[in-house]
Amino acid sequence: MKKYLLFLLFCFPGYLFSQTEIPNTLDGFAEASWGMTFESIREKFLSMATNPESKEKIEILNEKKDVSLLIRRNGILYLYRFYKTPELLKEVRPKREGQPETDPTIDGQTEFRENGILFSVGVTFNLVPSDKIKEKLEKKYGKPRKESIGDDKVSGAAIWELVERRENPPRGGFAVVWREGYKKLPYTRRIDYFSANIRDVIAKDYVDFFSVQETKTLRDLIP
Repeated sequence: MKKYLLFLLFCFPGYLFSQTEIPNTLDGFAEASWGMTFESIREKFLSMATNPESKEKIEILNEKKDVSLLIRRNGILYLYRFYKTPELLKEVRPKREGQPETDPTIDGQTEFRENGILFSVGVTFNLVPSDKIKEKLEKKYGKPRKESIGDDKVSGAAIWELVERRENPPRGGFAVVWREGYKKLPYTRRIDYFSANIRDVIAKDYVDFFSVQETKTLRDLIP
């Protein structure tokens, strides 16, 4: 989880923020919107899984409260990832008493978040030729904003930026299609979706987190 967060926060270069016209915004995944709480999404899937009229097969395979929820839906795995403010930040950003948490896409980005909120969904499935995945996404979202190819000329990733940055905070998100080699041809077994705004929230929180940690360390070293 930490490696994934660091990748999202620091490894995407500036091209992700240069697009001005987009065919759609990515405001969530399937029935879930960015910023929904762990509990609300968990209850949604429990309801769907136990609905006798549902034609879908849904199982909750693993859960870690306010961190992750692993769902198998019709044979495909969906990892819902959640984020809450690190406990250490209570010292610099206390939660406002008597006020409920709000959707981070609506309220400012400095509030202490006690409950995990959805910021990313990872989808894993059987190998599919990458060109078929790309074609399907292009029909829905247009051309990818950026593509990279590895030294093997097969592996790499394609990135769709589906963000409306004229709004404040920005609305939408990113989709990343991963490519890997199989019999010397590009295949895909994983797609990651994540929120643009909550990514920015996490980035700010981590800057503050390490600042507080550093201050506490210096205070303990030099009483």
